Amino acid sequence: MDSLCCCLVRDPAMPRGEAGDLVAIARACSPRVAAHGDAAVIFDASGLSRVLGPPETIADEVHAMAASHGLDIRVAVAATMTSAWLLAHARSGLTVVPAGAERAELARLPLGWLGTLADLDAASIAPAGEVTRPSDGARARVTPAPDPHVRRGRPRGRGGHHYRLAPGPQTPPSVTPSSDPVPLATPETVTRQQTLEAYRERLAIFARWGLRTLSDLASLVRADVLTRLGPLGARMHQAACGEDLVPLVPLADPARFVEQIVLEWPIEGLEPLAFVLGRQCDALSLALERADRGAVAVTTRLRLVTRETHTRTLDLPAPMRDARVLRTLILLDLESHPPPAAIDAVEIDLGVTPGRIVQGSLLTRSLPSPEDLATLIARLSALMGATRVGAPVVVDSHDDRAVAQEAFKGVGSRARASGTDSGVRERADPMLVPAVRRLRLPIAARVTLEGGAPIRVVPAARGLAGGRVRTWAGPWRSSGQWWSDAAAWDRDGWDVEVADGIYRLCRDRRTGGWVIEGILD
Repeated sequence: MDSLCCCLVRDPAMPRGEAGDLVAIARACSPRVAAHGDAAVIFDASGLSRVLGPPETIADEVHAMAASHGLDIRVAVAATMTSAWLLAHARSGLTVVPAGAERAELARLPLGWLGTLADLDAASIAPAGEVTRPSDGARARVTPAPDPHVRRGRPRGRGGHHYRLAPGPQTPPSVTPSSDPVPLATPETVTRQQTLEAYRERLAIFARWGLRTLSDLASLVRADVLTRLGPLGARMHQAACGEDLVPLVPLADPARFVEQIVLEWPIEGLEPLAFVLGRQCDALSLALERADRGAVAVTTRLRLVTRETHTRTLDLPAPMRDARVLRTLILLDLESHPPPAAIDAVEIDLGVTPGRIVQGSLLTRSLPSPEDLATLIARLSALMGATRVGAPVVVDSHDDRAVAQEAFKGVGSRARASGTDSGVRERADPMLVPAVRRLRLPIAARVTLEGGAPIRVVPAARGLAGGRVRTWAGPWRSSGQWWSDAAAWDRDGWDVEVADGIYRLCRDRRTGGWVIEGILD
């Protein structure tokens, strides 16, 4: 047998297992595997004949392998993947089809099993031709693709018509042929639900025609089915005869960008580790450039002499592939989080995305590159600590004193996240109130009151002159959690104008102390 396909289908009566378990079993048998969801997989079993023996032995071995993994599956082996697919879905246990007997084995199956082809053909139907939406017995205008199984006739004369394009006997008088054919969707836009609805529509038409089994459909002339139901009808006729629409397309392994080095002698310290990381980053950078990819996540795994693994993961602000930048970022991160023991092996695993396309602008100032920005943030984090470097964020609280920060992502990343162009800056509304330049550490002050209002402010720190209050506004009493019994309305806020500016004063009602929290610009 030149061609041999094996289909594995999870028994619907059994509970679902882990995702990818069927693919793992198929990959253990053949490198050519096509997965269709988590419930079915097809693989090319042609090469197993010289290793295991006849198709019956292959089916037994595959079923035994699945049973050893705790899976109850249906196995079908046939010369075409369409036959194996239909028989694996329709019959439980093991099914082996002799060479050339595909049509005979499928003949007794009910016609409804053709609906299972929606998962098999979701991305392979329709580009062969164009057809209007058919109706029962109505004529459809077809532009079919070349099909060696379809018999074609030559029109007699300029105005002649082929007899196979004539309306069926059930055509109502009001039905007219369509002059504007509607193309079927391309493989990129065809979804499983659309394909399933198209199959159900044709199956309903077959039922009205009195067809019950695949043998009834296979006995029709394919040219007539193509004329009335379009390429999808011809595909169902092919499936009833056990023929394939397209060859087996194996599932490609996802490309991984991993570099691992096992050291002859353990190393300690970051200086000797830098040479190893430089060699790995150079190889990864070359692989990224060839694949037109950029790294967005870097996972470093260090296997220690204690048989433990020290793992660190960096999320990059933008796709990058520069070897020196990658090495610097890894070293700076390991400087802040050093391994606790000597290193035996080093592995770098990159999470990638399509390469970045940069378009400069003549109207806006250029921003630092993501590589330079990521290096700067990494150096600052290593110097000051990761918890002290970041971008401020708004805290969901009524307390103005609450502060928080997140990882700094740069101007371009925030603009892309918000859906705006990084080169467009929002203009401030001139009617808005002045912004408060809040002091990171509030400055204590002595405040003189008159009639309950501040009339003089003396800051406790140099740099602020203070003095007599010219005008004031307030107070605004607030609390971060006013709905809680434990937190009272403990603050009074004032805006006071003195000689050197406008201060934001706050008074703690519990202690009576005053602080300057900010300056209004």
